[in-house]
Amino acid sequence: MCYTESTANLSPWIFLCVSRKNPPCITKIDMNYEEFLSEVRMQLTARIEEDATLQVRTMPRNNGTHYDGLVIIRPGRNISPAIYLTPYYHRYLSGVAMEDIYEDILSAYRKRLPEEDFDTGIFTSFEKVRSRLVMRLVHYGRNEELLRDVPHCRFHDLAVTFCCLLRADEENQASILVHNEHMELWKVDRLTLFAEAQANTPILLPPQITPFSELVHGLPVPELSEVCGLEVPMFVATNRSRTNGAAVILYEGQLAAMADFVDADLIILPSSVHEVILLPAEDDSTLEECSHMVREVNETQLADEEILSDHAYYYDRATKEIRC
Repeated sequence: MCYTESTANLSPWIFLCVSRKNPPCITKIDMNYEEFLSEVRMQLTARIEEDATLQVRTMPRNNGTHYDGLVIIRPGRNISPAIYLTPYYHRYLSGVAMEDIYEDILSAYRKRLPEEDFDTGIFTSFEKVRSRLVMRLVHYGRNEELLRDVPHCRFHDLAVTFCCLLRADEENQASILVHNEHMELWKVDRLTLFAEAQANTPILLPPQITPFSELVHGLPVPELSEVCGLEVPMFVATNRSRTNGAAVILYEGQLAAMADFVDADLIILPSSVHEVILLPAEDDSTLEECSHMVREVNETQLADEEILSDHAYYYDRATKEIRC
């Protein structure tokens, strides 16, 4: 069994600010992506233990995308992390030496390799898995094929899906997606999954809200009003791992507390599946302008798999409801 391993993410709005002032440089490319994969496979095969087997598997990802994950199968072990290789190719394109990339991949693999085998019996019993269930937010329309196979709940143009959380800390997060076959085995419905996950997620993945100004502190970026055309404070809301953190908007009482803190309604910018940006608002008159900014970030700064939605949302503190 392999599991998905995700590392902490930085708000793409920071990259938007930086890229507007500092256009990226062009690096000479010697290998295309397929050649890069072949080289990594050959070099790492020579560096791992003789009794281990290295595989590069194509795995489904968010928004109908797929990724190539490196899996090292060790005899007698029933679980292995899948190391996402695309970021390492991007590092190669930026000029990082291949030798450093090989070492970094192996270091990441060893760091994330569980010390013990995974107890597959967990998935045979709902009582064993219920305390590990967490929720994630994805775009409904971009994931229709996936959603046919996984239990979910609709939320405007989004869908809430469920995962069994294996590990989460400030550096990475590991989980297994819950499928319909699991739900049928457990003899529970999706509303039961939602209730359990909604209670667990704020505990297992505590919210983290940071002023946007702190995230860009020290970076060569223009004033935020230049970038967004807005003269209000901005806050980045995510979870402790900064991975799949957009679901914090579903944490009970979280938006209400934030609205009370700024003494205003909130505009929610779905900057990626990993986080949202919150802005105080007196009304929804700037919602379309904010939606335009969201679409620009999606088109210019995000990988397809990271896109959450193409428009902003509005939180009304009086009704405690989110609307499009």
